[in-house]
Amino acid sequence: MDRVVLHYRPGSALRLSALLQQTQRLLEPMALRPPPAFRPWFPRGSAHRRPIRPAKPPPRIGPAGGALTETPPGPTDRTQDSPGRVQPAAPGTGPGTEREVPVVRRSWSVSRQSGVQLQSRMSLSRRLHRLVSLHRLHLRQRAKWVITQQNCSDLEEAFRRLSRCVRRAGLPTCNAHIQRERAEIWVFCDVLHCEQVGRHLKDELRLAGRIHLAVHRLGNIFSM
Repeated sequence: MDRVVLHYRPGSALRLSALLQQTQRLLEPMALRPPPAFRPWFPRGSAHRRPIRPAKPPPRIGPAGGALTETPPGPTDRTQDSPGRVQPAAPGTGPGTEREVPVVRRSWSVSRQSGVQLQSRMSLSRRLHRLVSLHRLHLRQRAKWVITQQNCSDLEEAFRRLSRCVRRAGLPTCNAHIQRERAEIWVFCDVLHCEQVGRHLKDELRLAGRIHLAVHRLGNIFSM
């Protein structure tokens, strides 16, 4: 320890002096330990100065509409491991060997921010306005419409139609993402335009039943 704080009641100077002397006598048997020296968790050798590499390779841009796909695991023709060292190709993967090309499936559709914009002055319905005030939501906060298999039988076809609509700026400021593991389609939009986007989805995709509007940390707050 390098500092001791002594709390005492205000009184005479003689009593304070006696308290200080008693405190010093009590602290004398205690040993003074210097702080340990800093030791880095990694060795300082030159062999450990290489940058950390991710476990998975970066995604590649596929030929169909700029879709992002992950590089499939397995042997490749030539793998660049480090500068000056190239690993040879695995047996059976030469130029004359036919390999299956992975099918590119789009997962995201992003608006190009062009074309006719959504009506920014469109007023919210009374029910949605009450929910926005209740949860203190910002009108530019992002929300998502959730489309499930109960709304359409073929999610892949619905997502392709939705992607075409987004690409031709039919739904500006909107992003669409298909969750194939959940069998859902998420359409992100601003709270200000969520009703207009929901009606457009119902008409364009011919959805059955009700679709639900979800907000981060609140879950489903609205349905149409």
